[in-house]
Amino acid sequence: MEKKDEQVGMLPILEQPDYFPDLHASLNVYIRDWLAPRVPAVYRISVERGLSMSDAALKHQYYRPDVRIDNPASSGSIQSDTAVADAPSFVVDIPVQPQRYLAIRDQDKNLVTTIEILSPTNKKGDGYEDFRRKQEDLSAQEVHLVEIDLLREGKRRWRDERVDERDYIMTVQRGTSEIANVWATSLGQALPTIPIPLRSPDADVALPLEQIVKEYLIKSGIGRDLL
Repeated sequence: MEKKDEQVGMLPILEQPDYFPDLHASLNVYIRDWLAPRVPAVYRISVERGLSMSDAALKHQYYRPDVRIDNPASSGSIQSDTAVADAPSFVVDIPVQPQRYLAIRDQDKNLVTTIEILSPTNKKGDGYEDFRRKQEDLSAQEVHLVEIDLLREGKRRWRDERVDERDYIMTVQRGTSEIANVWATSLGQALPTIPIPLRSPDADVALPLEQIVKEYLIKSGIGRDLL
């Protein structure tokens, strides 16, 4: 029986809307689990959700909720001792897109490194502008930025034609640097192992993306007949 060639790199099917949300959520967890035993004990790695909001001056701000309280929505009137609140005329969706990302914090809970697996929201329209501003704000605070872009469609933050020529882009922007290191691959090429920077003098931790994506393919069942 002829042996199949081993599947390497990203699978285009994973970019489709039916698959990518699960890939995005799973990779955040797999990356955290890979890094956790390999970073010094002073660091904590967590999967967090950031909120993009606009204030009255239309300036975008980002918040990480510490506590969330969920109450059942009420469609009727609310009785108090002095008045009865009218029922609302209608309801509207809140235009907020929670985005999962990985945060590495030091023992004082200071943000050291963020790892973003880009989603379609990060790469189009207002979501792209929000993402770009957030990364610029974090860079100004000397936070290390790691971006993993496994989507071929949409805008990219980097103004370099070499970036546009490749299918998948991984970048590491160190907090004090004015440049970003880029790892670029195309369909059929293995994903790279990239460094995850920490606070000096702690050494970078290597993150083998090819191995982690293969783990996802096996556990999800998508790659059962391909690997």
